[in-house]
Amino acid sequence: MTTYGRGARLLRRYGLWTLAVTAAAVTATWGLHRSLPVGYESRATVLVEPRFAVSGPDLGTERQIIRSDVVSVPAAARVGVDPTRLLSGLTVETAPGSNMLRFVYTAADGAAARARMRALVESYAAYRPGVSVLSEPGLPTSPATRPILPDLAAALAAGLLLGIGTAFLRARTRGTIRNRDDYAALTGAPVLATVPRHRRPGAPADPGSPAAEAYRYLRSRLQPSLRPTGTTTILVTSPGPRQGRTTTAANLAITLARTGRTVVLVDADLRDPQMHHVFRTSGDHGLTTLLDGDATVSDVLEETTVPHLRLLPAGPRDGEHADLIGSGQLARVLRAVQKHADLIVLDSPAVLSAADTIALAALSDQVLLVGNFARTRRDTVRRALAELADVVHGNVRPVLVNVPKSAGALVPLPRPAAAAVLTRDRLVSDADDVAPPAVTSHSYVEIDSTQADSLADYHARTATVAVPVISGAVYASSAATINAPKPAPTSPDGPPEESGSDEPVGSPTTPAAMSD
Repeated sequence: MTTYGRGARLLRRYGLWTLAVTAAAVTATWGLHRSLPVGYESRATVLVEPRFAVSGPDLGTERQIIRSDVVSVPAAARVGVDPTRLLSGLTVETAPGSNMLRFVYTAADGAAARARMRALVESYAAYRPGVSVLSEPGLPTSPATRPILPDLAAALAAGLLLGIGTAFLRARTRGTIRNRDDYAALTGAPVLATVPRHRRPGAPADPGSPAAEAYRYLRSRLQPSLRPTGTTTILVTSPGPRQGRTTTAANLAITLARTGRTVVLVDADLRDPQMHHVFRTSGDHGLTTLLDGDATVSDVLEETTVPHLRLLPAGPRDGEHADLIGSGQLARVLRAVQKHADLIVLDSPAVLSAADTIALAALSDQVLLVGNFARTRRDTVRRALAELADVVHGNVRPVLVNVPKSAGALVPLPRPAAAAVLTRDRLVSDADDVAPPAVTSHSYVEIDSTQADSLADYHARTATVAVPVISGAVYASSAATINAPKPAPTSPDGPPEESGSDEPVGSPTTPAAMSD
């Protein structure tokens, strides 16, 4: 440990804390020792003759005999106490290398201690002939006290260990983000969203989980700052490594794509790329391929399982590509990517880990600074903001992840499960329940397979429609109308558009009831 080492700094900062914890442990031990009940001890010594066994008496067996009913019951009856209570104050010690047993009896009163000791010794001598009483039970005149020095020494050692351990713990947690408001004060901007802990932080969150709902909340907070026309570039970074920026970038890109906008997620972390692992793509070509000019954007974009979301992996890399990030080639690549997306989400290295992030921040419209409640230190947030200050102008937006509810996290409720697909049995039941008085029954007609995509998707995803039977007559022509080659066009946001026909509902060319 050097003068300027971590241990010396820890000692200077937490030396008083360690001393205070040690003093508290010693004081507590001393107080506990003083508060223990005072007892009087009566002592006696007996000699067990060796004739009870060929090799000498078994003192362990003799101790069991003393505590057995054959000895304790007569002694308890003599002093008028319960045998269990009588034995609770008795201690029998053996002297190594001898045939002697030492009786020690502790009670709150000296006379009671001597009377009970005498009853036990005499009862044992009466049961075991040949036992000699070497010293009669004495009358204690002062209470027995336990030596305090061993207890204080143990308390001193335990206090030092506890003080040093808690000092290390405080040093590890000192300076981390305290809560949501603390992070907002550090960054000088309101926290856009807080993401609670979830089971698999390195993968996209379950769509029905509170974490996924938190990312949807982040999307809503970002929505006003997105360009209605053109492409918006969002950089996701963090002050230090392993603080949740890759998880945030992936989940943000997914939630943005689910609104129907075209999103390209760019893995711009050329030192430790992870996005091709998250989305399980090859990653053989990507950003470095574009920086080298060896391919076009269409050649390297990879489709994902999320509609409207494509991935631009980091691609093959070496030391030279890190220099290209800071060159004008990066700006040209991003302009080319903008032609393929409404939104670009950049996953970059940590601000304090690589200079690449500064260049990427200068080309971005929004910068999300992700802080991890359990890892991010307050001093690193200040340093990261200082590094970004020259290239960003008021567009740094804080996001806090891994936040417990006690630290100000808004933990949204998970979304309810999706409604079950309407089956034919459910259709039959519902159609009969809502049938008007004039409808005596329904005839169920299967939709032609060529019409399933246009009609079944609108009518509760079932290939069956209910055609009413009025007064026993089936509108059979309804089935023919349903299976006609040209169904009525549908609008994307509402029911089928009206064709201009004046025919009433329930006419031979219009089904009166369809599944909903």
